[in-house]
This record gives sequence, structure tokens and C-alpha cells, in this order.
Amino acid sequence: MTADLLVAEIARVRYAADDGGFAVLDATSDDGEQVVLCGPVAHLHAGDAVEARGAWREHPRHGRQFVVVSLRVAEPTSDEALLAVLSSVKHVGRRGAELLLARHGPGVLDAVDADPHAALRAVPGIGPVRIGPAVEAWREARALRAVRLFLDAHDVPAAVAGRVVRALGAGAVDVLTIDPYRLTELEGVGFATADALARALGVAPDDPRRLAAGVLHTLREAESDGHCHLPLPELHARARRLLGPRDVDGALTALATSGAIVTGSGSPRDTCAGPPAPGDADTAHAIVAAARVDRVETRLADRIRALLAAEPAHGTEPPGRPSGGAFSPTDAQWHAVERALRHRLSILTGGPGVGKTATLRTLVEVLQRRRLRARLCAPTGKAARRMAEATGAEASTIHRLLGWQPGEGFVHGPADPIPGTDVLIVDEASMLDVYLAGALLGAVGDRTHVVLVGDPDQLAPVGPGRVLDDLLASEEVPVTRLTEVFRQAARSLIVRTAHAFNDGRPVAAPTELEVERDYYFVRREGPAAIFSEVVSLAAARLPAHLGLDARADVQVLAPMHKGPVGIEAFNEALRAQLNPDGKPIPGTGLRVGDRVVQTRNDHELQLMNGEIGVLVDHDREDGRALLATDDGRTLAMDDRALDTLRLAHAMSVHKAQGSSAPAIVVPITSAHRIMLTRNLVYTALTRAERMAVFVGEPAALELALHRVDARLRHTRLRELVAA
Repeated sequence: MTADLLVAEIARVRYAADDGGFAVLDATSDDGEQVVLCGPVAHLHAGDAVEARGAWREHPRHGRQFVVVSLRVAEPTSDEALLAVLSSVKHVGRRGAELLLARHGPGVLDAVDADPHAALRAVPGIGPVRIGPAVEAWREARALRAVRLFLDAHDVPAAVAGRVVRALGAGAVDVLTIDPYRLTELEGVGFATADALARALGVAPDDPRRLAAGVLHTLREAESDGHCHLPLPELHARARRLLGPRDVDGALTALATSGAIVTGSGSPRDTCAGPPAPGDADTAHAIVAAARVDRVETRLADRIRALLAAEPAHGTEPPGRPSGGAFSPTDAQWHAVERALRHRLSILTGGPGVGKTATLRTLVEVLQRRRLRARLCAPTGKAARRMAEATGAEASTIHRLLGWQPGEGFVHGPADPIPGTDVLIVDEASMLDVYLAGALLGAVGDRTHVVLVGDPDQLAPVGPGRVLDDLLASEEVPVTRLTEVFRQAARSLIVRTAHAFNDGRPVAAPTELEVERDYYFVRREGPAAIFSEVVSLAAARLPAHLGLDARADVQVLAPMHKGPVGIEAFNEALRAQLNPDGKPIPGTGLRVGDRVVQTRNDHELQLMNGEIGVLVDHDREDGRALLATDDGRTLAMDDRALDTLRLAHAMSVHKAQGSSAPAIVVPITSAHRIMLTRNLVYTALTRAERMAVFVGEPAALELALHRVDARLRHTRLRELVAA
């Protein structure tokens, strides 16, 4: 591809991908031509002046585009670029920007920098109440410009500039000049980005700062893969891939001495100040963990052992078993109720249609008869809402139950347990990672019983650990496993097929029961045919057939983000059909009317990773958007908080854990073979409330069903609980 040069100013963001990298931008070239840029440019905003290198292409659907390979961002100079920068500041707006430009001319940015309070106070509408937020927004924007230019000057992609400013503040340039590896502490920033900056600043390949940062980044990457630690040989192998052939044992010793990591050998609880010497017999069995995750996992195990050793807090007299009435529990269901009262910690598990919800409803009724207080919670808002509807009792997310104090963390913990709770019931426990489980069980009071409810056949949690699996494997926790599929549930083809999937079969075995056709497999071969069918079903045919809102009630779940049958491609196509005229939200790539998913926990807003909603309004003047969440809330979000939202007309199966939708559409193709497992297709299928449609290649489904998600997660919880 011949590298052409294009000098242009960005006019607006037309599309930005879920990962915050790829974007499609409208721009004006230096000769006045209206052009379209595409590539890794999602960090650009309206008003940015750029020198881009790349090549022109003719897109079959979108016409002529300039594909960006590399670019540099310059300070804005034209009137339009300056107006775009000024009007993006909170409370300034277009009219205020025009006034500032008229008053200060081409040097307006320097003039406002010199005294932002005085300059912005002159803007009509910015009075004593608004001047503080306006000045703060200006200083953040100034810091952002400085960081972007700094990164750009050292040939580092500037897409991370916003996160750098939020994490390191206005002095980010000084911080990064001294220690460029601080970049690796930021979520979503790879070691390669920090390393490129460090090398540009003259840091040597064997600099101790580089080796230490590489080890810590290796452990963070392992944590994102679900591990709580790494065996020493695996750590060495991963570090070599990252750092090259460098000896990291010195870095390990220094990090262990400083308390940043914990190393161990032999017994899971044995720790030492540094890694075993090469050739030691214990080297192959040594483990290395980041200190934080090691502390959390160890405390979680201690809390679980304490609950298991504690006497029941509400007497040992067995409850009276219901007889007659609308529902009579089976022996297994009743055993779960008895275990909840006889043990401080117990587990209820089973697949769809086996009566977990009916068991919980019975448990809540028994507790109410005994005048005991039950609290119900789940990791996501949608799961909590379903739980409340099914049991008739109030339920909340775990995060809301624990409370949040800005700057302090969770309100409830060991020193201030969750009040008013005799029995705590936790649904969707398969989603609990060690951090969330540690926070929750650490906040359980001395007289509270805990019941964990979950399906171990679903995907493992997104975060580190596998709490439910490890507790089941420990064989220390009282467990009730429900296996009988109730007759009414057995009529659902979704339920029957889910159990067939768990047995490794693509379809449910026929029975004499009348079947509710709520699951379909639509055979299509090849990416183009699969893509077209999924979009048609999600955007038009399923909503019309079931009387659903296509934006809010139909969810496409795909295994991978990239490619012709990936999440990004589906989001682009579905938005074009479902929200073609949504008002753009400047600087975000989002539009009013978009279905979006939160990608990071925002405790201040009580909006957690994986929660879904629709952007229903945006006020450009106030810089705030309204998000209507799937669990019935309406949240006002500052524009700066919107960068954690991604399009969610289509999203990953992992991100959909704990959620559900009336209709689910799942593309399945051999192109996704690296991600296809039995647990993935089972989890996708069981997200459907009324209808599930799989579209694709039967061979790809067969491949998934023969691959159980047995990816090893390095954890110690099972051994620590059993110790």
C-alpha cells in the first residue's frame, strides 16, 4: 500500500468501534475537500488537525475512504478547528466559542490558558455556579491536548491520552517523562505502548524499571485471563515473549522485597522473599502472584472457612415442610431449604428448568414465616430484577448492597457488615470472581447465613478466579444439586436443548411432550450468508414476529469482536438499520438511541461492567446524556463518563453473563473456532427469555459441543478452603 499524505481537520465522528480503536471520521482536507478517514483513529475529536499517512480505497458500501496507517495531531489553527475545541468545553457552547474567538483571535487557546477563570467568566451564561465546572473542564482539555502532543511527538499512538489525563492528572507529561511505564497501570493500555514511549525516551532494554514493569504487566495480563497467580516457569515464558531474552529473576526478587508480588513454593500457603534459585527442586512448583490478588484470595478462603466452622445462627429446628397448595417442593429442593438454615454457607446449583427459582421462592416464604430477614442480590441489575420478580422479595445488585463511598470504596465490610440480614441469597454465583466474592463475604455479619445459587456449566467469570467451581470442587461446602427437569420447563425447546448441549448433543432428544418452539437453528454457510441472516432476524423479523422492540428486546451475541461475522460488524450494520438518524454525541462515536453496554465498573453512577441500556437523550450545552438501563433506571451521565460505553446491539457472550433478553440471535461459524466451546454456546442459549435462534454452520456447533471450556485457571481457593 503506497503511503499518501492527507492534511485535514476532523469534522465529526461517524462511527467508533467497541474497543475504542477503529473509527470512521468525516473531515475536511487542506484543499477544502470533504473526506472520510478510517482506521485506528478513535482518539480524535471534532476540530483536531491531523497529518495522516495511508492510502485511498473504494469501499463497496461506503464509498471513497482514506485508510490511515499513521498520523500526527497538531494544535488547531483554523477558525472552525478553534471553535470546535472551545465549544466542546462545558457550558461554553457554540455562541460562547464564537465570542471567545472574536475577542482573542488566533491566540485564543493561549489566552484562555493564561487565565481560564477570567476568560470563561466573560462567556454569557457562565455565572458563579457554572464557572467552576467550566474551568475544570478547560484544564482537563488543556492537559489532554498536552498529553496527546507529547505522545504523538514520541511516535506513540495518542488514543490513550484521555485515560492518561484522568489517571495521572494535569501533570501527566512530567510523570511519564520520569517513568513511562506508569502507562502500564492504566486499564486497556498495553505494555508495548509504554515500552515504545520508554525506548523513545532512551530507556535501555535491560533497565530494571523495564524488567519490573514487564513482570507486573505479565501478571496483570494473566489476571485478565482469569488467573490468580502463575507458575514460575509460565511466568518466565510469558515474560520472555514480552521482554525478549532477559533475565527477570532480579526483578522478581526486587518486586517481592518491595511487597509488590508474592512468591511461593510447595504448600499453597508457603511464601518467600524471592523466587527459588535456578535448579532448585521447587522451581517447577513455585508460583508468583501480584500481592493484591493474593491477599484477596487468601482472605476470601479464610472467610469461607470461618463460615463453614460457625454454628447456625437461627436454631437447628427443621422448618415445617409445605404440603398441598400451588407448589410442593421435591426432596432435593427441600434439602436446599434445610441446608440454608442449618449451615452458615451452602450452595444451590443446577441447569435451566430444574426448579432453582421455585426453591428460592420456598426458602423466602419459610424465612418470612420464621420472621427472619432475607436479602437477595446478584452481580447484575437485570439478574437482580428477575430474581425479585420470581420470588416476590426485594433484590439488588451486589455493588448496591455493599454501598459505595466515593474515594473510600465499599461502605459495608468486616468493620460494618451488611445490616438487617439473616440469610443472604446470591444468584448467578458463577459470575463471582475473587474480588467481588471477597468484598461480599467480607461484609457478611456474624449471624448471617449465605446461600450461593448458580450454574457451573456457564462461562467462568470475567475477572480472576473461579469461585463457584472451586467451592464445589473443594467438597467442603454443603451443596444441593438439582437435576430433575420439571414437566412444564421440559416443554421449552430452549430448556431441553440447553441440557442437550451440556451432554454434547446439538438437539434435544424427542419426547412425547408438546414442544414449545422457542429455539431454532437456521443453517447458513459462509460469513456473508450468516451475517445477512442475523441482521435480518435481529432488526426486523424477530421483532415483528414476537412484538418486540428491536433496540431494547433483541440481542445479538457473537463469540468474537473482529471479522466479517464479528461484534463490530454487526453493531455497524444494526445501528444503520435501528438508529440511522440518532443525534451524534460529540467526541464519543455514540448517538442518541444507541443500545450500549458499560465496560467498566462506575461506582459513583452505580453502573457496573456488563450493564446494558439505551441512550435516550443528550444535552450538548450541559454535557450530559441520559441512559435508560435494562433494569429500569434512568441515569444522567457526564460526557466524560461516556467513554466506558460501547455499542451493544451486538456484544460478546462473556459480556452478557448475568443478563438476558426476550430474543437472542447467535451467529456460529468455524471462523470463530478459537472461541467455540460448549460453555459458550450453553451460556448464549440460556440468555434467551422467549426465543433463541442460532444461525450458521452445523459443523461449527458440533465443534463447540465437543470442546468443554476446561481452560486452566491458576487459583488456590480450592486448596486453601480445604486446608
